[in-house]
Parts: sequence; structure tokens; C-alpha cells
Amino acid sequence: MLPWNNPRSLLKESKKLALVGVTRRGRIYHGWYIVAVTFISNAVSGIGGFPFGLFFVPMGASLGWSRTAMSWALTIRAVSSMSMGPALGPLLDRKHGPQLVMVFGGVLLGVFIMLTGAVNQLWQFYLLFGVGYGASSAMMSSDMLTPTIISKWFIRLRGRALAISVMGMSLGGVMFIPLASFIILSFGWREAWLVLGLVGLLLVAPPSALFIRRTPEDIGLLPDGDAPLDAPVFSGAGHLVTDRAWTLREAVRTPSLWVMVTAFSIGSAGLGGFVAHAIPFMTDSGYSDVRATTYLVLFSIAAAMVKPVWGILGERFQVRYLVAAAFAISGTGMLVLATLNGGLLLGITLVAYGGGAGAFLPLMNLMWANYYGRASLGTIRGVFLPATQIILALSPVFAGYVFDITGSYSTAFFIFGILFLFGMVAILTARPPRAPSGESTQIGAISRL
Repeated sequence: MLPWNNPRSLLKESKKLALVGVTRRGRIYHGWYIVAVTFISNAVSGIGGFPFGLFFVPMGASLGWSRTAMSWALTIRAVSSMSMGPALGPLLDRKHGPQLVMVFGGVLLGVFIMLTGAVNQLWQFYLLFGVGYGASSAMMSSDMLTPTIISKWFIRLRGRALAISVMGMSLGGVMFIPLASFIILSFGWREAWLVLGLVGLLLVAPPSALFIRRTPEDIGLLPDGDAPLDAPVFSGAGHLVTDRAWTLREAVRTPSLWVMVTAFSIGSAGLGGFVAHAIPFMTDSGYSDVRATTYLVLFSIAAAMVKPVWGILGERFQVRYLVAAAFAISGTGMLVLATLNGGLLLGITLVAYGGGAGAFLPLMNLMWANYYGRASLGTIRGVFLPATQIILALSPVFAGYVFDITGSYSTAFFIFGILFLFGMVAILTARPPRAPSGESTQIGAISRL
């Protein structure tokens, strides 16, 4: 018999079961199925982004497009994606919203990516890849949608759940970069887009329809799978395992929100701008397509493997300090890359940079959820998504423009490194917000913000 009237014993039993993802009824907690589906979704959301650098040369040679012209498709994609935030955010707070959004997103993404293989004009590329793929990828991405869903299913184990989920984003590079490279070299770039689109559609839509639900409460559970609704669950401090329901109106009045928006916005430049141009950067330095692809895969593996580590650390330490550390590692890596033209050190630096960049998504998403709670998280994230991604949208074009006028990516990478370091300084000032009217956020007793 479980000690329901003994908070300390109940917490100990809850943690023991949580380690293996099992509820007290002996079933796997449905939240872990949510994590698995969002893992796949996050991988697929970048199916056209990670391999994009592979298409610069063959599409440019076939259609006569410059790297700047092609990079604009990435900017249009980012603008299209972030413009979806205000519309998608509130849907995630409604009962059937997350499921419908992800199913339709999977179908639309697959269709738009497949049609990209048929383009002949630049405006067609901008429309199908930029607008279409951008909007549909927002409906399953790790920028807002999937972490909002995960955060509603987990509180005490939120850090590791978010980290596992967004590992998919990095491992998407591991899977889809070699796949796209093989198809391009063996058959052609048009066939590569077709296969990528078909794979994306099949991987996302069916499992989303089967497993995605808004909250554990919708199916009679509590966050983390701690107990059925009729049993109390306590944190180590004796508080109910829950978190305060911040509203959008309350959140915008906290200084920390605006600091987070600023820091995450400027920090995203090095991620978007670098990944888009990583392969041409390496091939320009004398690497073969195969070796450049291998190095980018290693970068993706490093970024994926460190995510659970950062996520678990986020459950134990103040998350803003961890974000600052990730910014520092990424900024240093970017500054070193700006000075390299090849050699073994480039590969080593890429792996080290991946270790810092891999922390960005899990810690950013954890910080938003821990600071502002579950109830209106979709609305809050959706409203501010455009602001946090505006520099991300411009960074690939900026890097392409710098290359076209200087013949090198060094200046762009140097600026990206400096922006990372500015983000590091800014995020240190983002203290956990104080609840209005003297309320205390109970998540503070669970996760040590």
C-alpha cells in the first residue's frame, strides 16, 4: 500500500517510479508517449533546414541562383514560421488544439517539401519552401509548439522531458543530412526534396493523431505521472506539484520576460546563420562534400547528446546561469570558427560548439515554462515568438550577403560570436518573476529556479 498520507514517503516513491517512466498503476505514463512523438516531430520540422546547405551548389548551378538569393528562402521561412506564433499559441491552450495542429502540420509540411522539388523559378522556391514549409514547420517545431505541449505534461521532470524531446531537432540533422546527400549525389536535388517530403509526412501525422493530447488532466492524470487525480502529490517542500498560472497580461509586466526575449533573439543568430551555411563554409575551406557532411553530422550528434545533460542540470540549478554558460560556450566556439580555414581543429571546434548550441533549446524552453507556468504558456510563447526569432530570420541572408561581398564567412561568424556573448550577459539579469499580490510560484519549490 502506498503511503498517501505521508508526503515524504510519497515523494520518494514517486521519484523512484518516475525514473522508469511508470505510473503507480503500473502503466507507462502517457507523457512519455508525448515526448516520443514530439521527438520525431522536432526532427522532421528541420527536415528542409539541416540539409539546406547541400542544395546551395546543385540548385545554384542548375537554376542560376546566388547564395544570397537562396538564403532569402530561409529568411522567408523563418518569418512565415514566427508569424504563426500568435495564431498557434492560443490553440495549444485549448483541449484538442495540439493534436489538430500537429496532424495538419505534418501533412502540409510533407506536401510543401515534395513540391519544392518541382520549382524552376525563384518565386516558386520562396512560396513553397519559404512560406509553405515555414508555416507548416511552425506547427510541429521545437521553437514553441512541442515544448509548450511537453511543459503541460511535466513539472518536476520537465528539464529531462524537454531535453529528450528537442534531441530530435539535432538528430534530425544526423538522419536527414546523410539521406539528402546520398539522394542528391545518386539521383539529383529534385528527387531529394521529394523523398524528404514523403518521409516527413509519414513520420509526423499518424503518431500525432494517435498520441497527442493537450494536458494530463484531460485524460485523468497529473503532470509527471505522479498520481491519479484523487490522490495528493507533494513536492519536497510539501507543496502540491503544480505551478502558478500566469496570464499574458501579468507576464508582460515582468522585466524578466523582456530580457529573455532580447537574449534569446540575439542568441539565435549564430544558430540559424551558421547551420544554413556550415556545409558551404567547409567545402569552401577545401573539404569534400562527404567530409563536410560528416563534420556537420558530428556537430548534430554533439548537440543532441548534451541535451539530456543540460535538461537534468536545469532541474537542479538556476536555469539562467546554465543558459549563460551555454551562450559562453557557443560564443567562444563561433569566434574560433571565424578564424579557421580548415584543419582538424575545425572539426574539434564544431563538436565543442555543438555542445553549447545543444543547450539552447532545452534550457530556453525550460526557462519559459518554469517562469510562467503551464496554463497560458502557449499564448505567452505565441505572442512573443516573432520577437524572439526576428534575428534568426535575417541571419542566413546576412551570412550569405557577407560571403557574396567578401568571399568569406569570417566576418559573419565573428559577429554571431559577439551576439552570443551579449546574450550571455543579458540573460544573467533575468531573475525568476515575482508572482503578483504576494503569491509564490510553487514550481520554485520543485525545480529551484
